Amino acid sequence: MSYEFNPDNQVFEFPNPYKVENLALLLSGGLMILVGIVIMLGIRDNIARGLDGRALAVVGIAASLLFFGIALLARAFTQLRYFFGRNRPDSLAATVAPEQDGDSQRAAYYKETLRQNALTFNEPSGPLNGLLYAWLPHLIFAPRVIQASAQTQFNNFLALSATFLSFLLCWLMFGAGPLNGWIGLAYGAFAFVQIMRPMVQRGNGGGVTEAANVGMGGLVSLIVLAVLGPVLLGLLSPHLPALDGISINGVVCGALLCTLLGCAVFGLALRRQLQPPPQAVGAARVTETVTMNAHPNKLVEELDRMLMGRWYSNIPNRRYTRRSPQIQGRQGQFTAELLEESQPRPLPNRIATGVGHALSQPQFFWLTCLTGLALVYLVAGTAGAFVAARDIVAAAPASTTLAFSLSQFIIGVFCYRAAHVLWGRFDFVSELIWVDIGGSFESADVRVGNQLSGNVQTSKSVINVESMTMRVWVSEIDTVIFGKDAQRQLIGMRGLPGVADELAASLKQFGEARSMVVAPSSAQDFERAQQIGVMAQLVGGASAAGLLPAAPVAAAALASALGARQFCTGCGTGLEPDASFCGECGKPTAN
Repeated sequence: MSYEFNPDNQVFEFPNPYKVENLALLLSGGLMILVGIVIMLGIRDNIARGLDGRALAVVGIAASLLFFGIALLARAFTQLRYFFGRNRPDSLAATVAPEQDGDSQRAAYYKETLRQNALTFNEPSGPLNGLLYAWLPHLIFAPRVIQASAQTQFNNFLALSATFLSFLLCWLMFGAGPLNGWIGLAYGAFAFVQIMRPMVQRGNGGGVTEAANVGMGGLVSLIVLAVLGPVLLGLLSPHLPALDGISINGVVCGALLCTLLGCAVFGLALRRQLQPPPQAVGAARVTETVTMNAHPNKLVEELDRMLMGRWYSNIPNRRYTRRSPQIQGRQGQFTAELLEESQPRPLPNRIATGVGHALSQPQFFWLTCLTGLALVYLVAGTAGAFVAARDIVAAAPASTTLAFSLSQFIIGVFCYRAAHVLWGRFDFVSELIWVDIGGSFESADVRVGNQLSGNVQTSKSVINVESMTMRVWVSEIDTVIFGKDAQRQLIGMRGLPGVADELAASLKQFGEARSMVVAPSSAQDFERAQQIGVMAQLVGGASAAGLLPAAPVAAAALASALGARQFCTGCGTGLEPDASFCGECGKPTAN
């Protein structure tokens, strides 16, 4: 999508909303690259003496740090400048090209919203979501992304808590036996597959599109795992091979605690995004009856001109519906409608301009803490990778350190991605206007003037519309997106009765003022008609006298009747009052 710049209006020159996130990405990515280079510099001598498995493992760790660090830096560099063009945010429905008719299901949804004079919110489903909405009653009024994220994190938090309690029970019962190593592996795999994967799943726009609920089956599985998991491991212990002292139980315990902390901070950040129920919801509606003697499309054309005069910052409105009236036959019915939205304009003071500003605003405080927590986890994972590389070179056990490093990287990425969705929130306000016209028509022929002896006659085929119904809905709507290319959602609407009354009154006045008589209207028409009238009087007077004047005399009389204006008797060119010769043919004048 292209970016358009207008120096006269910079309302769409947004400040970068990802400044806090970019700072954390630059720090963590730069540290990973630095540590990766240090590890490779330290392993050069070992590789020179001979390439073995330990050296390859260390090189793999260093390369992974470099790759991960460069990826984080690339993400930050992509977000250093933030461009928001006029075609953003996304339209509420498919737009209709100028001078073309069209409609869509999404446009019909918003027209029905205006007609019903109320907003529609999806009801939560499931027992756990019922508990969540009882705890947070204002969550029902939040955008879909906020609701889906809250549901997902609440379900994940409960699942993680049950897994953590089951893990502690199993560790206390079998931690001193041969199952010690298998406990951490089993619970670590379960936590990653069942819990971590739904956390990092996102839609195409980077936001949560559907809630990842545990459900009844998942809830029963967690209870069975918590109660019978230790017993099942005890039954399987004779058939499991020994792990030679490898144990990551402490790592799994720490990873579960860190993940629970991340979910809790994310929940607090989400709660700051909640707003109280809107105090006013609705749309202003005005109904008028219009009688006019003109094609109904004249009313649609005038509405186009009126809406063009209301363009925000000279940016064309977004047209979602246009239906032109169809007139066929001598009489019948017709309908017409137009649905447009003005250019959405951003609400001020809704973006964090820096770390200090973010920490001072309640809306961004916990979100900044979540980003900082992600930075801490990635720094811890980088430190663990450095220690693991050193232990591998020294031929010391490094499995626990590697597991710790991997778990911190996974949790850090989750925190980054979760915070990124909330950093990309933008709130907009715009006007939604819907005009619906319907009625019946009859065709007629109108003649004006004496049809037998009159010199001036006029006729016109007109369309007579009696008591046409015209409805006008106007509402100021609040919309929100999470990411500049994400789908926009309606979260609030307020009626604008002043605008609705003005549009309805202007359209009614315009329609009833249409004339059904064809008559001269321009100054040139009146001048030519005057000349023809004077000529008719002269010719009529001469005929009554029985003779016609000579051409010079007639020309002089015509010039006298028209005032100082004279014409050449040879070529008919207009002459100045004091001209002695014609400027075109050179013939002498009567002066």
